[in-house]
Amino acid sequence: MADKLTDEQIDTIRLELQAGRKLNAVKLYKQWTGSSLVAAKNYVEGLPAGTATVSWDKDLDGKQIDEILDAIQAGSKLKAVKLYKEATGVRLKESKKFIERLTHELGIEPRKGCAATILLFVIAGIATLPLLLDS
Repeated sequence: MADKLTDEQIDTIRLELQAGRKLNAVKLYKQWTGSSLVAAKNYVEGLPAGTATVSWDKDLDGKQIDEILDAIQAGSKLKAVKLYKEATGVRLKESKKFIERLTHELGIEPRKGCAATILLFVIAGIATLPLLLDS
């Protein structure tokens, strides 16, 4: 059983709570510590409500951080993951987790593609086709 959670693990639990995913937070605590379900639930419910903070790797310079943030804001999480991975040398999995946590903390929603909008117009066009042919 783990004696203590890392700051990153605590932040991850707080992010889950902030997102309304209490059950996931409990599961994570249980998984990381090997504790019982009751102990995990008690810990999560007693966790101070403080905000989670994603800390940048100290090896990143301002330009690298700006490029990663620009990619996130442009809706390209994949590019942001790649940039973070190249800048820090960490594995792909850690890069992806970091970018997901950062995106969540910044409150940036993934961009929706325009395919659904185009499909809606196509369907509407097809539906009105008989009306156009009758006139």
